[in-house]
Amino acid sequence: MGEKNGREGEAERLVDEHYADVLRYCRRHAPAGLAEDAAQETFLRFVRARSRYRERGRARAYLVTIARNVCADMARDRASSWAELPEALPGGGDPGEGDDGRDLASALARLPRSQREALELRYGEGLAVGEVGAVLGMSRFAASRAISSALEALRADLGVSKGERGDV
Repeated sequence: MGEKNGREGEAERLVDEHYADVLRYCRRHAPAGLAEDAAQETFLRFVRARSRYRERGRARAYLVTIARNVCADMARDRASSWAELPEALPGGGDPGEGDDGRDLASALARLPRSQREALELRYGEGLAVGEVGAVLGMSRFAASRAISSALEALRADLGVSKGERGDV
């Protein structure tokens, strides 16, 4: 019984630590209105596959991999595709910001989905390059190349030279 309580405590700790990250990912990728269901399904699948998971400090990457699969399954079930980024952002934001956010959103929308997802995992989810590769089913080198290509495409699309701005 002590082992069961230890495993349950570990599962609760992982949910507490990573639920917000998984839910945020699901809000971007699950079909409309199903983000919470997708996040819950992610943790259910994690608990069911617990015997195959070995704690190596990569729980977040493992959970995002499961969330990615759950969202794809839900999209297939609904016969819909992954939501694309909007061409323009609604509303104006801060008056002094100009159209930078709109331009960036448009530039991101023009990237191939694999590059856009690599950027999201690396910078939006804060995963290491190797973890990005694991989530996307590619080598660390391929993930690094996808991220670099995406950043270079964004720079070219936005007309920004490599040293001009630190955020792209």
